[in-house]
Amino acid sequence: MSGMDKLSLVREFWNETPCDGQATYALRAQFRYRKEPWLLPFLDRVAATCQCILEVGCGQGTDGVTLSQRMRPGSQYIGVDMSEVSLARARAAAQEVRDSLRVTPAFRLENAEQLSFADNSFECVLSVGALHHSQETERAIAEVRRVLVPGGTAFVFLYRTMAPKVFVAHALRAMQRCLDLVLRTDRAIYRVLRRLKIGDRAGTAIYECFGVPILRSYSHRSMRALFRDFSALKLSSHGSGLPLPTMNRRFDRLASNPLGYLWLAEAVK
Repeated sequence: MSGMDKLSLVREFWNETPCDGQATYALRAQFRYRKEPWLLPFLDRVAATCQCILEVGCGQGTDGVTLSQRMRPGSQYIGVDMSEVSLARARAAAQEVRDSLRVTPAFRLENAEQLSFADNSFECVLSVGALHHSQETERAIAEVRRVLVPGGTAFVFLYRTMAPKVFVAHALRAMQRCLDLVLRTDRAIYRVLRRLKIGDRAGTAIYECFGVPILRSYSHRSMRALFRDFSALKLSSHGSGLPLPTMNRRFDRLASNPLGYLWLAEAVK
């Protein structure tokens, strides 16, 4: 399969199943921040410290709109994504809560591996769980670094290989590939789940396990290699992703969650 074909499949998947499929920003935010209670304090920190933010892989704009409600007036937020459907919903989300916005967010169609912005354009670049689905994740990280101003910070979340949730996701994907090989189908389980609208109740992560064309994860060593061109790097892990809310809250209070399924790379250019 050519690179362009794979890119088209990735775009098709996110157009079919935008991340967190609820109908409105209010419902998506409620679902997202209840599921990931550590995420709101993190966004508060970013909003308090950054005045010019680019979010790469903004999806339906849930975090972007939330940031725009918290950033200082006069700041700038731009969210980019390759899914036209997600971007349309992001713009609708901003309209839904326009009276509560401190900053008017802008949403643009972009490929993370070929950003249209000039070198040294942004104080902060944010990417929450998107670039591990990139065709060339290393190239996307290089683009993140390129558009940062010298001394600027990238906050990039990527899947952590050793986490229980990620291990299960890889196992389910292997099962899907075996089934497709036997039945000569294309992502059969994913298509059944979509027909049953399982993601409407369980969240679109279940679709991701079976349907997303690319899903990578990283060890501590491979994260350091991925961000080797930055001048400073701090790694921590977040989000248990377990069906045990009390345990999730307990681990999410830690500075670095030992069960966390997401690495946070805080990388300074």
